[in-house]
Amino acid sequence: MRRLWTGLVLAVALAACGAEQSATEAPAGGEAAYGGMADMARSDDGRMQAEEAQAPAAAPPPPTDTSASGAAPTAQGPSQPAGPTPVLFLAYSYAMTLEIPSQRLAGVMDRHVQACQAAGPRVCQLIGSSRTGDPESQMQGYLSLRAEPNWLNTFKGGMAQQADEAGGRMVGETTNSEDLTRQMVDTEARLRAQTELRNRLQELLRTSRGRLSDLLEVERELARVQSEIDSVQSQLAVMRTRVAMSELTVQYSSAPRPVGSDTFEPLRQAFASFLGIIVGGFAAIIVIIAGLIPFAVVLIPLAWLLLRWRKSRGGRFFNRRAAAPTPPADT
Repeated sequence: MRRLWTGLVLAVALAACGAEQSATEAPAGGEAAYGGMADMARSDDGRMQAEEAQAPAAAPPPPTDTSASGAAPTAQGPSQPAGPTPVLFLAYSYAMTLEIPSQRLAGVMDRHVQACQAAGPRVCQLIGSSRTGDPESQMQGYLSLRAEPNWLNTFKGGMAQQADEAGGRMVGETTNSEDLTRQMVDTEARLRAQTELRNRLQELLRTSRGRLSDLLEVERELARVQSEIDSVQSQLAVMRTRVAMSELTVQYSSAPRPVGSDTFEPLRQAFASFLGIIVGGFAAIIVIIAGLIPFAVVLIPLAWLLLRWRKSRGGRFFNRRAAAPTPPADT
């Protein structure tokens, strides 16, 4: 009996253990299935995240070297898209005034002219020059040229040095600039529009099979557009030349000397013209007399006749009064 009860207890225990094992294995299998799907989802998400993480890692930003400057790296905000750098077209013009002794002014000016001519027309262009005065008294000079900016800067420095070597100095310098950006942009746009219109007119003239009057009208319009294109190209070339080459104007002057060759020039001219002044006075008198002779020839006879007429009329008047009887006196 004891063995029978022991066997029953063992059977019941084994049955209970099997039920618990089956109950525990069922959720484990479900969790395994769901876990497999979750793992697949997580693997896909992980692969996507890994690809996203590798995209910026493919082109890492360049490291900033702070050892040279010694400055700590600072946080930078989001980079802004950099636009195109605007191009400015500026035309520069310079003016200089040099004071040089009159005896050396011509030599300094000639050296400046020769330097421009030696550089060639591609670098320096001489616009005009003039010189007046007496080297022994006072002189004035003028020089105008157009040159490439780099060459002109060197040339201006040499001018100041030459003036110092000649015993003179620079007494004035002016710099002006004119912004031609808007004019050049508008002119280029106008040129493009006119060129496109010309091309269309040429294509229309080549493919058109219309009336002769229509073809002649297209040719006249094409000639007008071509003339406009030539004018715009000339304007654009002038503005480009002004931007590519700067202008320089130089005024030369010498301080007046207390006593020079022309100090007594007015007195010398007065003595030289002394006899001429006297002769000119007599000539003026002769001219006046010659102008009065016609009036005298006409007016003198008229005046004589007028006097005789008045005299004769006055005599008759007095004779009539003497012949008239006197009335008796009233007593």
